[in-house]
Amino acid sequence: MNYKRIINSIRKNEIDNVYLFYGEETYLIEDVLKRLKAKLINPDFEQFNFISIGDREVSYEKIIDACETLPFMAEKKLIYLNGLDIFKKKPGLSPEEEEQPVEYTAKMPEDEERFVNYIAKIPESTVVVFYGNPSVDGRRKIVKQIKKYGCVAEFTKLSEGEFNKWIKWIFKCSGKSIGAGELVLFKSNLDYLGKRSSQNLLDVENEIKKLVSFMGEETDLKKEHIDRVMGLSFHNDIFNLLDSIEKHNPSESIKRLNYLLDDGEPILRVLAVLGNQTKNILSSKLLIEKGYSNKEIASKLTIHPYVASKCASQSKKFTIERLRELLNLFLDADIKIKSGMMNEKLVMETLVLTMCK
Repeated sequence: MNYKRIINSIRKNEIDNVYLFYGEETYLIEDVLKRLKAKLINPDFEQFNFISIGDREVSYEKIIDACETLPFMAEKKLIYLNGLDIFKKKPGLSPEEEEQPVEYTAKMPEDEERFVNYIAKIPESTVVVFYGNPSVDGRRKIVKQIKKYGCVAEFTKLSEGEFNKWIKWIFKCSGKSIGAGELVLFKSNLDYLGKRSSQNLLDVENEIKKLVSFMGEETDLKKEHIDRVMGLSFHNDIFNLLDSIEKHNPSESIKRLNYLLDDGEPILRVLAVLGNQTKNILSSKLLIEKGYSNKEIASKLTIHPYVASKCASQSKKFTIERLRELLNLFLDADIKIKSGMMNEKLVMETLVLTMCK
């Protein structure tokens, strides 16, 4: 079953007792979950009738107990399970074992087998949604059980036609409209439809939100809006890199650096903008302490209001001493690159890892 068919079945109140959702398009999975909640759960009793379990270590017994507990003042309760490892392939299997049912390659623990068999006995008063991110092993007995007694659905990227309709719908929900020419221009600034692209609908929705915010009271999206705002996407990526650095997350920081470099951004430009944005964050922090508003900061630093608001937000995450320390590190990296002392990508990776310490 796909996204459209699930949405239609929810509208018709044809709801299964158990679902397994997986795939790269988590935005659609979250949308279906919201629709199920809206259909089944009275907000007044949500704390009793909606249970979200994201603990990998949760016992199967606890899950069964949650399923068996009757809903409070309602016909059904909804249980969302995210993080269980029982849908994944076992590591280290030979090609021959890959072709065999899982039951032949590894015996299930007794509690897991009991849980798998319980899928057939989930009460009518309970709806269970499993999230098997990002893929599942279709040979596993639990996957077969869910398919037999409920619904297994993979959420892949939208086709180009579906993507066009989705973009128009998101703009419409925001009280805006996008014409045919603007739609083409907007998509040209994205990489959603690229075969190897990791961009998803959540990323695209964030771009739309930025455009909607920039448009203000205007209702029709124009080329100038796209040129101005999506030209700021690079700066937004820089802010995200700084954010992951301040969280001392080296793997995320290197990943965000590689996103920038994979997009073809020259290393010296990335370094220069990192330095400039850090200077702007430091200046914003000092001006905020003097009582300046975001609008006044934008005027004082001669930067775009959107960039000014991001700088003001980022300034709360850094101390003045930390920002000055980062500026010194940028200067040192700039000297190393321009003098040819080290490979420029190695300099950037070393810089990012040093800043994460």
